[in-house]
Amino acid sequence: MRVVNRGRVQVVIGVVGVGALLALTACAPAEEASPPPSPTPESSSPEPYSGPVSFVADEVSWLLPSADDIVTLIPSAVDVSGPSDVLEQISDGGGPEFAPAICGVLYMEQTLGSLATRTMSWSMPSDTEFSRNSVVAMQFADEAHAAARMDQLERAAAECGEFDYDGRNTFESVVAEEQDGVRALAGALNADPSSGGWRVFHGFAAVGNAVVHLQTSLPESAPIDPAAAAELLQATAISGESELVEKLTATPPATSTEPVGDAAGPWGEWSITGSGVGPIRLGDTLDEVAAAVPDATVTPPAYDGGASIFTSPDGVSSLSVTVAESETISEITVGAVSDEEEAGADGTASPHALEVRIGDPLSSAVSAFPSGTRVHVVSSGQWAYFVADRDGRLLVFHTARDDAGAPDARIIGITTADATLRGDLTVE
Repeated sequence: MRVVNRGRVQVVIGVVGVGALLALTACAPAEEASPPPSPTPESSSPEPYSGPVSFVADEVSWLLPSADDIVTLIPSAVDVSGPSDVLEQISDGGGPEFAPAICGVLYMEQTLGSLATRTMSWSMPSDTEFSRNSVVAMQFADEAHAAARMDQLERAAAECGEFDYDGRNTFESVVAEEQDGVRALAGALNADPSSGGWRVFHGFAAVGNAVVHLQTSLPESAPIDPAAAAELLQATAISGESELVEKLTATPPATSTEPVGDAAGPWGEWSITGSGVGPIRLGDTLDEVAAAVPDATVTPPAYDGGASIFTSPDGVSSLSVTVAESETISEITVGAVSDEEEAGADGTASPHALEVRIGDPLSSAVSAFPSGTRVHVVSSGQWAYFVADRDGRLLVFHTARDDAGAPDARIIGITTADATLRGDLTVE
């Protein structure tokens, strides 16, 4: 591994009598003094935004290179797409052990744990059915989560020049010198020749709460310059950060007061927001939740780390409440997250998100909460629509599997989560 840096005008008056001239002079009105000019008001400029560097929704696309930049870096790339709000995750896990263990982060799906993504993709001559050629910009819960992910990647660059993963593998990488708070690295991942010797190129950059990941198949005849890749991702991220600061300087982030439901009222009147569900707040303890809804029936978790179920006094609505390691509520789900657990929740009797309810078409959520990310988890067949805010709060609209690809996909559950309370995925 190596580290690179980067006029006088004459007026002739006829002769007149002196007396006449004096008379005219005496009769002329005295000139009034002109008032002093008013001072020009100084134009004031807003103070530059200096808060957290937090990208949200479509803003993460500012971190993506242009199609021309991609082709310049990867001349074999063809059919480069524009940014897409669709995210496909495999999320199957398993496989041989890594030695050192940290090298597993190079094989991990980097989008796991992200709240929003924008993805560009392309084709390569070296493609196989398993190839993934893309660059994805990801919003994480906060700057700490993004930094933790990049810390692991930099550690892998330092320790995984050669490692074991069902045979000898190498990662020949370049780590760029940090600039304006933006870190970047890139390199070629070479598998054991006995497995076919496939090669994949990876590039990463991190800025604020965002991480960018470029990956593409890598034919022997068309190497990619890792220093150029790291420089491109870093320069694009610096530009994106400048654009974000300019936007937030002109329009600073605003805070809003979200409704708190009446604990004694029908649960169907409660709102699902980034702060919680009705009177139940994210960040509360289970004891505080029980105190907030004293008439609810509570079913303990069926397993360690599982959710507690709070059922309304009339028995027609329920909430799944999950606790983080901090012993505070990290997420609350109304309804189901998959077809397997769908219990046919009554949307009219259950809490809603801006009047979007269980049983409504997904298009109603997209209309009420635009600029989200459409997520498909291949291994479980789950589909959902993610909507995050700048503070790491996440709304997830879960849809039924059989019609997930249709505009009228049916919502079967709604989750609100404080993703800042989740631990980052670690590889050890």
